[in-house]
Parts: sequence; C-alpha cells; structure tokens
Amino acid sequence: MASRRLTALAGAAVLLLAACGQQVASAPAPSSSASKPAPSATPSPSRTPSPSPTASGTGEGALTVLAPRGFVEWGGNDRKVNWVAPFERETGCRVTYRPWEYVAGNPVNVDTFDVVAAGPDLAGKLVADGGAARIDTGKVAGYSGLPKWVRELVGDHGVPYVWDTTVVAVKDGAKGSIFDADGPVLLRDTPLTIADAALSLGFDNPYQLSPEQLGEAVTLLEKKKDGRAYWRDPVQVIEGFAGGATMAQATPYVLGGMAGAGLGVTRAAGPVTGWVMSWMVSARAAHPSCAESWLEWSLRPDVQREVAWWTGTAPANPKACTYKITDDAPPGEAAKQSRVETLCDEHSDKGVVFATFPAKDCGGEAGSCTAYEEWIKAWTSLKEE
Repeated sequence: MASRRLTALAGAAVLLLAACGQQVASAPAPSSSASKPAPSATPSPSRTPSPSPTASGTGEGALTVLAPRGFVEWGGNDRKVNWVAPFERETGCRVTYRPWEYVAGNPVNVDTFDVVAAGPDLAGKLVADGGAARIDTGKVAGYSGLPKWVRELVGDHGVPYVWDTTVVAVKDGAKGSIFDADGPVLLRDTPLTIADAALSLGFDNPYQLSPEQLGEAVTLLEKKKDGRAYWRDPVQVIEGFAGGATMAQATPYVLGGMAGAGLGVTRAAGPVTGWVMSWMVSARAAHPSCAESWLEWSLRPDVQREVAWWTGTAPANPKACTYKITDDAPPGEAAKQSRVETLCDEHSDKGVVFATFPAKDCGGEAGSCTAYEEWIKAWTSLKEE
C-alpha cells in the first residue's frame, strides 16, 4: 500500500498542479458520491496466494481473515511487504484473506470469517448483535503493553490494531467551517461523519446524541449539501482538490503527503475526531486457536511497524514507533522506520474525540440517545440527490 499510495499521491500531485494552472492533463471534478461501488456485505471465498506453511503451532491449521485492502499483506501487491507468510510459518495456520470493507447498514455474516478488522461502527454492530466473541485479553501476548486509552476504548471484544484521525484539509488558506463552506467540499462517506458536525456544534459527546442533537447536526449538514462530494478511498481527496475542492476531511497521512509536496494544502484548526480499527473474533469462529495466534501476531512491534508504514495509520502498539533497526537489516529498513516515526509524530491522541458506537442506551439512560440505525437513515437521506 505504501508504494501504491505514494505512486497515487505523485500522480495526484500532477493533477493538483493542473488545478493551479500548469499545462498538464485536466483533473476530474469531485463526484457527488463515492466513485467506488459499495462492496458486498457477504464476501465471497478466495484463497490468498501464499507458500505452504510449516506447521509449528498448535492451531487448527487454517484461518479466514476479513479486512479492508492494504491492512493484510501477503506479498501479492509487493513481494517485500508480507506479514502473512511469516505468521503461517510460525503457527501452521494457513491464511485465507478476503478483502472486504463494511458498509453501514449492510448485514454481516459471521460464518464467513474467523477474525475481522473492524472500525467502531462494525465493532459496535457485532457486539450488539452477539456476533463477536469475548476475548480473554489477559491471555493475549502484548496486549497489556498497549496504551490504556486504546484498550478501554475497544473493550474486551477486540484487540486494537491501528488508529487514525480525521482532520480538515484546506487549500490556499480557505477559511470557515467545512460544514458552512459553499464548496466544492469532500466529506468522508460514513454516518459517523454526523459526529464531526455535532462536534462543531459544541456537543460534549458527539457519538451519543439525543434525537434533538442528531436533528441539529443533520440540519447543519443539509445546509450546503449541493456542493458536497463523499469519499471512501483517501486518494479521492487528492483527486477532489485537483478538481477544485477547497476543503476536505482527510487523514494526516494524505495531508502530510500533499503539504510536503508544496501543494498549498494545510490543516485547519479545530476539534479532531478519530477511530480505532481492532481485530474481532467471530462468535462462531471455526478456527479459534489460530484466531488467538493472529491477535498476538498483529500486536508484535515488527508487524505493527509494517502495517503503519504500508497504510499510513498509527500503530496501536507504540513500541513500533521506537523499533530498533539492526546493523544487518536489509536496505531500506532505516528509511521505513524513519517514516513510521514520522507517522507516530503526526498522530497524537491528545484532544482527539474517538468514535464509539452510537447507541440508544447511552450512559445507562435507556432511550435517551439515538441508535445507529437512525444515523444511517439520516446519512442516506443526506446523500440523496
């Protein structure tokens, strides 16, 4: 993903220069909805190409993994980027990886996976529906070394994997709130973006909203929706700026790439939201022992640094930020670690409002908040032409 995304960033930089008047190919304008079709909620089976493992662990010999593209690498995109094969060799658990990303509101078949990389909305849904197994985190090697805040945020149905923040990127010093801008403006395509609007209104807990608060946040989002586009792939943010966008929700990784290229895109001041991706085990996992081995593997500092470097997210295990490179390390490892350290510096959990699953029963007060289903309905309505 790092090489692919950096290539995409370089190509998009050319497009951005076009927006500044350079003599290059014309840039696409932001679309009114995400350009990628929504993936199926029930993934179809596929076998990840990988070498046959040498059984040395005590697992069942197989593991089915669901995760967004880039968050599980087996050498298929870049032969040097592979944290699946070493896992297979060490544990004897052959991995079947199915690229898949949850779309809010779609059903989830827990019989199709052993472990899944879940954001806060999917994690909350799995727990609420009884689809996630409770994890004895005390038995997961490396778990106790994670920061307290991320352990408490995820709870005992998941093991933190990576985390990221949503910041507002502005071009050429654009001023004002992203929700009041005339556009073109790009927002992340998830109902949880409603929380960003709620945060801008000053609500204390933007992920646990009363019906009145939800209504106010939605009203704010409706004001300027005609000049708005929605993105799922961060590369769409870069394409959006190339097409004339003045503001966009973005990640520090994308913002840093554009700012470093001198493209006139900076971070706006204001509150920041964030999210944690965690590994969850299906309540009906066919290979629970291999699943437990995967949880432990994913927390290893050497694996965490690979994931962070490849995806541009922050590692859940801070030891990845200070990983020591040996003198006999392959070429490029020092540069990789330098990039990981930069990512760790760019991501700060201080002052970030991290996403939790919107639930009707918030703070123990039954019925005082709005369920996520109501957020999904409101978000779907907002995106309608």
